[in-house]
Amino acid sequence: MSKELENEAKNYTKKKRNVKTMKPLTARRYLAGQALAGLLPNSKGLVQMVDIKKSAYEWADFMLEDD
Repeated sequence: MSKELENEAKNYTKKKRNVKTMKPLTARRYLAGQALAGLLPNSKGLVQMVDIKKSAYEWADFMLEDD
């Protein structure tokens, strides 16, 4: 049983790591991820994912303005 589970996990990760589906990690995406890490724990109550994503990218764009 354990070997079956291990094989299933390996097949799943191979499928998920398809080069076509992976997007490059740009500075903007990295900074948006960092902003998101701060925004999520500080959000009060329920938040819409679209709104929090927009805020994260706004912060990333703000951080990149000086470059």
